[in-house]
Amino acid sequence: MRKRAKENTSGFTLVELVVAMAMFTVVLGATAQALVSYYAALDLQNQRHSALRNCTAVISQMRDARDAGGDDFPAAITAGWPNAAEIAGAGTLPQETITVSYVDTNANPLEVRVQSTWRDLQDREISLSISTMLTNE
Repeated sequence: MRKRAKENTSGFTLVELVVAMAMFTVVLGATAQALVSYYAALDLQNQRHSALRNCTAVISQMRDARDAGGDDFPAAITAGWPNAAEIAGAGTLPQETITVSYVDTNANPLEVRVQSTWRDLQDREISLSISTMLTNE
């Protein structure tokens, strides 16, 4: 009686390898998508923070002008920052424009709204605005 040769059962079959590679590809794709989404959200948050800083800087400049303007309130403010005009050189983001608007240019307190508008990585228009009240008292 002949002995049968021992079958070699170690290792993986081709089907098992293909299934494992497919599962790895799906996991890798999901991870890559999550990282891209995280980067986009992080970049947008950084842009919002920069826009907020830019708007706050404009309001700070307005307060400095108010403090230096003496009795010429609110004319000193509205002359330096005209209503609905774009503030040149105030933005640091790509294609950013900063505008200042007032509810009533002769009021005391002066209600000020500073708006920043820019384009994000996907070329969408994003806006952020802050409001404050300025008074000479």
